[in-house]
Amino acid sequence: MTFKALCAALLLTASLSACATAPKPCTTEWIDYRTEKVLRNFAVANRGLVSDLRDLKRADGDIDPVQAILLASKADDLRKFARSFERIVLPELQSAYDQCGKDAEFVPAFTEFLRREGVSDEALEWVGPILALSLVIDSQN
Repeated sequence: MTFKALCAALLLTASLSACATAPKPCTTEWIDYRTEKVLRNFAVANRGLVSDLRDLKRADGDIDPVQAILLASKADDLRKFARSFERIVLPELQSAYDQCGKDAEFVPAFTEFLRREGVSDEALEWVGPILALSLVIDSQN
């Protein structure tokens, strides 16, 4: 077998196996598959800030005041993070949902993403008002 034929066979096999693993469109499994793919890429790109949010809650369940101060100093980064989620992730999710006649909403999608990444509900309650205020200020500029 020639090198070109071998490469073609490998590419064909890879593309067929990729097709075989994708669930049927508009099923719950398909929406989960598409969502997971988009969120995984976003999580990797924003690993540092997600880790900071995760570290906001101490082992005893309380908010760590030092981490809170450090995170509050990153209000611009948090705003950019939320904006990039809205700009990058929501259109991808909406594309999947459009095929099935559903809507992707920012707040539930964003908080669910953070929960999946291990950010505690306590941290979300603490950081939520900061994000909301930052986004309101940003929308007025």
